[in-house]
Amino acid sequence: MPDAGKFIVQFLENSGIDRVYCVPGESFLPVLDALVDSKIETLTTRHESAAGFMAVADGRLTGRPGVAMVSRGPGVTNASIAVHTAQQDGLPMLLFVGQVERRNLRRDGFQEIDYGKMFADIAKLTVEVRDPDDLPQILSRAFFTAVSGTPGPVVIALPEDLLALPVTTAEAVPSDMPLYTLPASGPSLSAVSQAARLLSRASRPLIIAGMEFAREGGRELLMRFAEKFSVPVAVSFRRHDLFPNRHPLYAGDLGIANPPAQLDLFGSADLVLALGTRLGDLTTHGYTFPLSPWPRQPLVHVYDDASLVGRHFNPVVGAACKAPDFLAMLLREDCGPADGARADWARSLHEQTCRQNAWTPSRQPDGVVFRNVVHELSSQLGPDTSIVPDAGISAALVYRFFPFSGAQRLYATMAGVMGFGIPGAIAVAMREPRRTVVCLVGDGGFMMTGNDLAIAVEKKLPVRVFLANNRNLGTIHFHQEKLYPGRSRASALPGPDFTRLVRAFGCTALTLDSEEDIAKVVAEALAVSGPVVVDVRTSLRALTAPAGT
Repeated sequence: MPDAGKFIVQFLENSGIDRVYCVPGESFLPVLDALVDSKIETLTTRHESAAGFMAVADGRLTGRPGVAMVSRGPGVTNASIAVHTAQQDGLPMLLFVGQVERRNLRRDGFQEIDYGKMFADIAKLTVEVRDPDDLPQILSRAFFTAVSGTPGPVVIALPEDLLALPVTTAEAVPSDMPLYTLPASGPSLSAVSQAARLLSRASRPLIIAGMEFAREGGRELLMRFAEKFSVPVAVSFRRHDLFPNRHPLYAGDLGIANPPAQLDLFGSADLVLALGTRLGDLTTHGYTFPLSPWPRQPLVHVYDDASLVGRHFNPVVGAACKAPDFLAMLLREDCGPADGARADWARSLHEQTCRQNAWTPSRQPDGVVFRNVVHELSSQLGPDTSIVPDAGISAALVYRFFPFSGAQRLYATMAGVMGFGIPGAIAVAMREPRRTVVCLVGDGGFMMTGNDLAIAVEKKLPVRVFLANNRNLGTIHFHQEKLYPGRSRASALPGPDFTRLVRAFGCTALTLDSEEDIAKVVAEALAVSGPVVVDVRTSLRALTAPAGT
């Protein structure tokens, strides 16, 4: 009969978990002891936020809940940033948290937090285990909740006195069947037929493609459908890799930086097919396209969460099912094209996107213009590339000046969270050892979680980090200069000599401080077999300079 610590680890193993990320704490020692004899790899990070970020990335890569383990109080507070990221991004995550002994609960004990209150608005489920015999049902429910509907984070609090107690119900756990099962769901035939009729009559249809097409085979299905019926595809917020950006049917992305001319074009669509997307506030520009609650054009909304279809927008056709399944059935229907107008419609959308995302070389006297580095990366990187941006300007330039194609993948967070870049890239590199993993991060983001570069060195992971070093929190500086010219405050960020810092970890470090050396240094970095950090001495003036300079 296993104790609670061993049972938790056994359950994780039987559920397909092969890696956990943690900062160890005395509040869950029996779990750590059980991991010694487990096949599960235990990865110790340098900060709880990094453990959480790696679990978030793992959840996205595997489709299973990414697992992080942290201690109570300060530990879980540090990790909470990743819980919010998992919620914003709709990614499955399990966070196991140590807790004070049961007799001290709700008595303001040392490092005690009521996690139910703390995570009420950001976790899908928060459970505090009071009886070890409840663990089978709690863990089964936790896995189911994390992956069902819109995936998200689940927090499980483990009082430390409980973990060494026996789980007398462990024998009831079946060994020959899944420990949790998602219910089968499928498209409605009537919904598919109605969508087909709408599309056959439309001359300016537009697909808004979301995260559900990131699953295996989803991108190929989306391409096949778009090409068969000549339907332009716009990708939802930070989902640039769902559709080849140079394809004539690529209509661009919906997000923060759409100019008025592009929004006007989108608004002239006579049918919107929102497929696999939650249609959140950034994708819809504050719920103005489509217009909430009654869109100006017929809306077909397909998303595998009934609680979201119809919540903000009233669709003509609403289907709570997996968008790729719906599209596969729609592919067999007669959906047009209605007339030759679709070719002109697609051309106008694609040309608008190409104009606004066109790269032109730029120079500034105070450093390297980082968008030139991004452009060079797009020229040198091959199809088997995974881009992991952090947040801020270094990430925003990727969304504009790196045209994704083929098997290239983008692992950006919807939450726009600083500090994700380094731990996220490490998690991706461990899951994708044969791909080229490139992290783009600012000096601010690097200083938050850069210490976990030690893991990349230890494991010899070929992570290529391009660090935009302008000694500033660039995004904040940009907005301050826009609203309060010459009155920037608190955004200056003096920092270390990153080249020497990186080398102290045993990592290869390169310096890029000249426009003429961009191509050479990028090629040198991509040729390094282990981890490498390129300290790009970046122009701050480029953030506020007029376009084209």
